[in-house]
Amino acid sequence: MNPIKYIVTLVSCFCLHTAFAQYDTKDWIIRKTQMYSPSSATLLNLYDRIPSRLSVDLGGSVVSTSKNGDTYEYLELETYESALHSMSTNVHEIGHGYGGVMYFQEANRAVNGARINFRNINQGFYQSPQEYFWIEIEKAYIFPSRKLTGTIPGDLRTFRFNTYIDGNSSTQQHGVIGLLDEMNAYYLGSKFNYEMFPVYKELYGPKYLDKWVMKTSSSMTAYFEFDFFVKEYLLYAKNYQPQTYNYLKNNTAFKSTYQKIHNKFKQVADQYEAKVNREKTIASFNYDSPFHNEDYDRLVSRLNSGIYRSIEYDFLDSY
Repeated sequence: MNPIKYIVTLVSCFCLHTAFAQYDTKDWIIRKTQMYSPSSATLLNLYDRIPSRLSVDLGGSVVSTSKNGDTYEYLELETYESALHSMSTNVHEIGHGYGGVMYFQEANRAVNGARINFRNINQGFYQSPQEYFWIEIEKAYIFPSRKLTGTIPGDLRTFRFNTYIDGNSSTQQHGVIGLLDEMNAYYLGSKFNYEMFPVYKELYGPKYLDKWVMKTSSSMTAYFEFDFFVKEYLLYAKNYQPQTYNYLKNNTAFKSTYQKIHNKFKQVADQYEAKVNREKTIASFNYDSPFHNEDYDRLVSRLNSGIYRSIEYDFLDSY
Protein backbone atom coordinates (compact mmCIF):
# COMPACT_ATOMS: atom_id res chain seq x y z
CA MET A 1 0.00 0.00 0.00
CA ASN A 2 1.27 3.45 -0.88
CA PRO A 3 1.57 5.31 2.48
CA ILE A 4 1.09 8.74 0.91
CA LYS A 5 -2.19 7.73 -0.71
CA TYR A 6 -3.29 6.19 2.60
CA ILE A 7 -2.69 9.44 4.48
CA VAL A 8 -4.57 11.43 1.85
CA THR A 9 -7.48 9.03 2.11
CA LEU A 10 -7.59 9.43 5.89
CA VAL A 11 -7.51 13.23 5.63
CA SER A 12 -10.28 13.20 3.01
CA CYS A 13 -12.45 10.95 5.17
CA PHE A 14 -11.87 13.18 8.22
CA CYS A 15 -12.85 16.32 6.27
CA LEU A 16 -16.00 14.67 4.93
CA HIS A 17 -16.94 13.45 8.41
CA THR A 18 -16.38 16.91 9.91
CA ALA A 19 -18.43 18.61 7.18
CA PHE A 20 -21.27 16.11 7.65
CA ALA A 21 -21.19 16.56 11.44
CA GLN A 22 -21.38 20.34 11.11
CA TYR A 23 -24.24 20.07 8.63
CA ASP A 24 -26.09 17.78 11.02
CA THR A 25 -25.49 20.22 13.92
CA LYS A 26 -26.64 23.19 11.87
CA ASP A 27 -29.77 21.34 10.78
CA TRP A 28 -30.43 20.40 14.41
CA ILE A 29 -30.22 23.96 15.80
CA ILE A 30 -32.32 25.35 12.94
CA ARG A 31 -35.03 22.76 13.64
CA LYS A 32 -34.92 23.45 17.38
CA THR A 33 -35.17 27.19 16.72
CA GLN A 34 -38.18 26.70 14.46
CA MET A 35 -39.81 24.51 17.11
CA TYR A 36 -39.23 26.59 20.24
CA SER A 37 -38.41 30.12 19.06
CA PRO A 38 -40.43 30.67 15.87
CA SER A 39 -40.02 34.47 16.01
CA SER A 40 -36.22 33.98 15.90
CA ALA A 41 -36.60 31.57 12.98
CA THR A 42 -38.71 34.13 11.12
CA LEU A 43 -36.05 36.80 11.64
CA LEU A 44 -33.38 34.51 10.21
CA ASN A 45 -35.59 33.65 7.22
CA LEU A 46 -36.39 37.32 6.54
CA TYR A 47 -32.70 38.20 6.57
CA ASP A 48 -31.81 35.20 4.44
CA ARG A 49 -34.21 36.36 1.71
CA ILE A 50 -32.69 39.84 1.45
CA PRO A 51 -30.49 40.28 -1.67
CA SER A 52 -26.77 40.58 -0.97
CA ARG A 53 -26.85 44.13 -2.34
CA LEU A 54 -29.65 46.70 -2.06
CA SER A 55 -29.93 50.07 -3.78
CA VAL A 56 -32.39 52.93 -4.08
CA ASP A 57 -32.64 55.41 -6.96
CA LEU A 58 -33.24 58.88 -5.54
CA GLY A 59 -33.88 60.52 -8.89
CA GLY A 60 -30.43 60.47 -10.41
CA SER A 61 -28.33 59.49 -7.41
CA VAL A 62 -28.23 55.94 -6.12
CA VAL A 63 -27.83 54.95 -2.47
CA SER A 64 -26.55 51.39 -1.98
CA THR A 65 -25.69 49.03 0.84
CA SER A 66 -24.65 45.41 1.21
CA LYS A 67 -26.01 42.69 3.43
CA ASN A 68 -23.52 42.19 6.21
CA GLY A 69 -22.55 38.52 6.29
CA ASP A 70 -24.19 35.12 6.14
CA THR A 71 -27.40 34.39 8.02
CA TYR A 72 -25.65 31.82 10.23
CA GLU A 73 -22.24 33.48 10.36
CA TYR A 74 -22.03 33.48 14.15
CA LEU A 75 -22.96 29.85 14.71
CA GLU A 76 -20.38 27.54 16.25
CA LEU A 77 -21.05 24.04 15.00
CA GLU A 78 -18.59 21.83 16.86
CA THR A 79 -21.31 20.33 19.09
CA TYR A 80 -25.03 20.68 19.78
CA GLU A 81 -24.12 22.60 22.93
CA SER A 82 -21.94 25.13 21.10
CA ALA A 83 -24.63 25.58 18.45
CA LEU A 84 -27.27 26.24 21.11
CA HIS A 85 -25.09 28.75 22.97
CA SER A 86 -23.91 30.60 19.87
CA MET A 87 -27.36 30.85 18.24
CA SER A 88 -28.30 33.49 20.80
CA THR A 89 -25.40 35.65 19.56
CA ASN A 90 -26.37 34.85 15.99
CA VAL A 91 -29.96 36.03 16.55
CA HIS A 92 -28.63 39.18 18.26
CA GLU A 93 -26.32 40.02 15.34
CA ILE A 94 -28.89 39.21 12.63
CA GLY A 95 -31.29 41.51 14.49
CA HIS A 96 -28.74 44.26 13.90
CA GLY A 97 -28.21 43.19 10.30
CA TYR A 98 -31.88 43.09 9.40
CA GLY A 99 -32.61 46.38 11.16
CA GLY A 100 -29.74 48.01 9.32
CA VAL A 101 -31.11 47.26 5.83
CA MET A 102 -34.83 46.99 6.46
CA TYR A 103 -35.66 50.53 5.40
CA PHE A 104 -34.09 49.98 1.97
CA GLN A 105 -37.00 47.67 1.28
CA GLU A 106 -39.37 50.54 2.06
CA ALA A 107 -37.41 53.35 0.47
CA ASN A 108 -39.20 53.28 -2.88
CA ARG A 109 -42.57 53.79 -1.23
CA ALA A 110 -43.87 57.14 -0.04
CA VAL A 111 -44.12 57.43 3.74
CA ASN A 112 -46.58 60.06 4.96
CA GLY A 113 -46.24 61.78 1.60
CA ALA A 114 -42.45 62.03 1.67
CA ARG A 115 -39.58 59.76 0.72
CA ILE A 116 -36.96 58.62 3.22
CA ASN A 117 -34.15 61.11 3.78
CA PHE A 118 -30.92 59.14 3.84
CA ARG A 119 -29.09 62.03 5.51
CA ASN A 120 -31.11 61.26 8.64
CA ILE A 121 -30.70 58.28 10.95
CA ASN A 122 -32.82 55.43 9.60
CA GLN A 123 -32.99 52.40 11.87
CA GLY A 124 -35.11 49.28 11.65
CA PHE A 125 -36.26 47.07 14.50
CA TYR A 126 -37.52 43.48 14.33
CA GLN A 127 -39.49 42.18 17.30
CA SER A 128 -41.83 39.47 16.00
CA PRO A 129 -43.23 38.13 12.72
CA GLN A 130 -46.12 40.59 13.09
CA GLU A 131 -44.07 43.57 14.23
CA TYR A 132 -41.00 44.93 12.53
CA PHE A 133 -40.64 48.61 11.77
CA TRP A 134 -38.17 51.42 11.26
CA ILE A 135 -37.85 55.03 12.38
CA GLU A 136 -36.26 58.09 10.84
CA ILE A 137 -34.62 60.60 13.18
CA GLU A 138 -33.00 63.93 12.32
CA LYS A 139 -29.29 63.47 12.89
CA ALA A 140 -28.72 67.05 14.01
CA TYR A 141 -30.48 66.37 17.31
CA ILE A 142 -28.47 63.25 18.22
CA PHE A 143 -25.26 63.45 20.24
CA PRO A 144 -22.75 60.63 20.85
CA SER A 145 -23.17 58.45 23.93
CA ARG A 146 -19.60 59.33 24.94
CA LYS A 147 -20.92 62.58 26.36
CA LEU A 148 -22.34 60.55 29.25
CA THR A 149 -18.90 59.60 30.55
CA GLY A 150 -18.80 62.83 32.54
CA THR A 151 -22.18 62.32 34.20
CA ILE A 152 -22.35 58.55 34.88
CA PRO A 153 -20.77 57.92 38.31
CA GLY A 154 -17.74 55.64 38.45
CA ASP A 155 -19.55 53.05 40.57
CA LEU A 156 -22.17 52.70 37.81
CA ARG A 157 -19.72 51.91 35.00
CA THR A 158 -21.03 48.47 34.30
CA PHE A 159 -19.90 45.50 32.21
CA ARG A 160 -20.96 47.08 28.90
CA PHE A 161 -20.07 50.69 29.72
CA ASN A 162 -16.75 50.69 27.83
CA THR A 163 -18.34 49.22 24.70
CA TYR A 164 -21.55 51.22 24.38
CA ILE A 165 -20.90 54.47 26.26
CA ASP A 166 -17.17 55.07 25.92
CA GLY A 167 -16.37 52.84 22.94
CA ASN A 168 -16.63 53.08 19.16
CA SER A 169 -19.95 51.35 18.53
CA SER A 170 -22.95 52.79 16.67
CA THR A 171 -23.92 54.52 19.90
CA GLN A 172 -21.44 57.26 19.04
CA GLN A 173 -22.71 58.10 15.56
CA HIS A 174 -26.36 57.26 16.30
CA GLY A 175 -26.51 58.11 20.01
CA VAL A 176 -29.73 57.03 21.69
CA ILE A 177 -30.93 55.33 18.48
CA GLY A 178 -27.82 53.15 18.64
CA LEU A 179 -28.59 52.38 22.29
CA LEU A 180 -32.14 51.34 21.36
CA ASP A 181 -30.78 49.20 18.53
CA GLU A 182 -28.47 47.41 20.97
CA MET A 183 -31.24 47.05 23.55
CA ASN A 184 -33.49 45.47 20.93
CA ALA A 185 -30.74 43.09 19.79
CA TYR A 186 -30.13 41.97 23.37
CA TYR A 187 -33.88 41.50 23.74
CA LEU A 188 -33.92 39.21 20.68
CA GLY A 189 -31.00 37.13 21.95
CA SER A 190 -32.46 36.95 25.47
CA LYS A 191 -35.89 35.95 24.18
CA PHE A 192 -34.27 33.18 22.15
CA ASN A 193 -32.46 31.89 25.26
CA TYR A 194 -35.68 32.02 27.28
CA GLU A 195 -37.64 30.09 24.67
CA MET A 196 -34.94 27.43 24.30
CA PHE A 197 -35.28 26.33 27.93
CA PRO A 198 -36.68 22.89 26.90
CA VAL A 199 -33.54 22.28 24.81
CA TYR A 200 -31.33 22.95 27.83
CA LYS A 201 -33.30 20.33 29.74
CA GLU A 202 -32.87 17.95 26.81
CA LEU A 203 -29.09 18.45 26.58
CA TYR A 204 -28.00 18.86 30.18
CA GLY A 205 -30.27 16.65 32.26
CA PRO A 206 -30.04 17.43 36.02
CA LYS A 207 -27.66 20.35 35.36
CA TYR A 208 -30.09 22.13 33.04
CA LEU A 209 -30.93 25.07 35.32
CA ASP A 210 -27.33 26.00 36.12
CA LYS A 211 -26.38 25.76 32.43
CA TRP A 212 -29.40 27.82 31.34
CA VAL A 213 -28.69 30.60 33.83
CA MET A 214 -24.96 30.54 33.07
CA LYS A 215 -25.66 31.14 29.36
CA THR A 216 -28.64 33.48 29.78
CA SER A 217 -27.96 35.73 32.78
CA SER A 218 -25.59 38.14 31.03
CA SER A 219 -27.93 39.00 28.15
CA MET A 220 -30.88 39.26 30.56
CA THR A 221 -28.91 41.67 32.75
CA ALA A 222 -28.51 43.80 29.63
CA TYR A 223 -32.15 44.83 30.11
CA PHE A 224 -31.24 46.74 33.25
CA GLU A 225 -28.03 48.07 31.69
CA PHE A 226 -29.69 49.53 28.60
CA ASP A 227 -32.67 50.76 30.59
CA PHE A 228 -30.09 52.69 32.59
CA PHE A 229 -28.08 53.86 29.54
CA VAL A 230 -31.13 55.16 27.63
CA LYS A 231 -32.50 56.96 30.67
CA GLU A 232 -29.08 58.50 31.36
CA TYR A 233 -28.93 59.70 27.75
CA LEU A 234 -32.35 61.32 28.00
CA LEU A 235 -31.54 62.81 31.41
CA TYR A 236 -28.37 64.34 29.95
CA ALA A 237 -30.41 65.76 27.07
CA LYS A 238 -32.96 67.20 29.49
CA ASN A 239 -30.26 68.90 31.56
CA TYR A 240 -27.76 70.00 28.89
CA GLN A 241 -29.34 69.73 25.41
CA PRO A 242 -33.03 70.58 25.85
CA GLN A 243 -33.58 70.92 22.09
CA THR A 244 -32.75 67.22 21.74
CA TYR A 245 -34.96 66.31 24.67
CA ASN A 246 -37.93 68.25 23.30
CA TYR A 247 -37.43 66.85 19.81
CA LEU A 248 -37.43 63.25 21.07
CA LYS A 249 -40.24 63.90 23.52
CA ASN A 250 -42.45 65.15 20.68
CA ASN A 251 -41.41 62.46 18.18
CA THR A 252 -44.19 59.87 18.12
CA ALA A 253 -42.08 57.24 16.32
CA PHE A 254 -39.22 57.53 18.82
CA LYS A 255 -41.52 57.30 21.85
CA SER A 256 -43.39 54.32 20.42
CA THR A 257 -40.16 52.50 19.55
CA TYR A 258 -38.62 53.17 22.96
CA GLN A 259 -41.71 51.93 24.76
CA LYS A 260 -42.01 48.75 22.67
CA ILE A 261 -38.38 47.76 23.24
CA HIS A 262 -38.40 48.69 26.93
CA ASN A 263 -41.65 46.89 27.73
CA LYS A 264 -40.95 43.73 25.73
CA PHE A 265 -37.46 43.30 27.17
CA LYS A 266 -38.80 43.90 30.69
CA GLN A 267 -41.49 41.29 30.11
CA VAL A 268 -39.04 38.58 29.03
CA ALA A 269 -36.65 39.45 31.91
CA ASP A 270 -39.54 39.15 34.38
CA GLN A 271 -40.63 35.83 32.86
CA TYR A 272 -37.07 34.51 33.03
CA GLU A 273 -36.65 35.49 36.70
CA ALA A 274 -40.00 33.92 37.62
CA LYS A 275 -39.11 30.70 35.78
CA VAL A 276 -35.73 30.43 37.52
CA ASN A 277 -37.41 30.94 40.90
CA ARG A 278 -39.89 28.16 40.13
CA GLU A 279 -37.34 25.74 38.74
CA LYS A 280 -34.79 26.15 41.55
CA THR A 281 -37.25 24.53 43.96
CA ILE A 282 -36.88 21.25 42.05
CA ALA A 283 -33.47 21.51 40.35
CA SER A 284 -29.85 22.10 41.33
CA PHE A 285 -29.07 25.82 41.33
CA ASN A 286 -25.68 27.23 42.33
CA TYR A 287 -26.18 30.94 41.73
CA ASP A 288 -27.28 33.69 44.11
CA SER A 289 -29.36 35.41 41.46
CA PRO A 290 -30.69 34.81 37.92
CA PHE A 291 -28.83 37.99 36.92
CA HIS A 292 -25.22 39.17 37.19
CA ASN A 293 -25.11 40.19 40.84
CA GLU A 294 -22.53 42.96 40.68
CA ASP A 295 -24.28 44.94 37.95
CA TYR A 296 -27.84 43.89 38.76
CA ASP A 297 -27.89 45.14 42.35
CA ARG A 298 -26.43 48.57 41.66
CA LEU A 299 -28.49 49.09 38.50
CA VAL A 300 -31.77 48.21 40.18
CA SER A 301 -30.90 50.55 43.04
CA ARG A 302 -30.22 53.39 40.59
CA LEU A 303 -33.28 52.70 38.43
CA ASN A 304 -35.54 52.66 41.50
CA SER A 305 -34.02 55.79 43.05
CA GLY A 306 -36.57 58.17 41.48
CA ILE A 307 -33.96 60.11 39.51
CA TYR A 308 -35.60 59.11 36.21
CA ARG A 309 -39.19 59.81 37.19
CA SER A 310 -39.56 62.72 34.75
CA ILE A 311 -38.03 60.62 31.95
CA GLU A 312 -40.46 57.79 32.62
CA TYR A 313 -43.38 60.19 32.66
CA ASP A 314 -42.40 61.89 29.40
CA PHE A 315 -41.44 58.79 27.43
CA LEU A 316 -42.90 55.63 29.01
CA ASP A 317 -45.94 56.48 31.12
CA SER A 318 -47.62 58.95 28.81
CA TYR A 319 -47.90 56.74 25.74
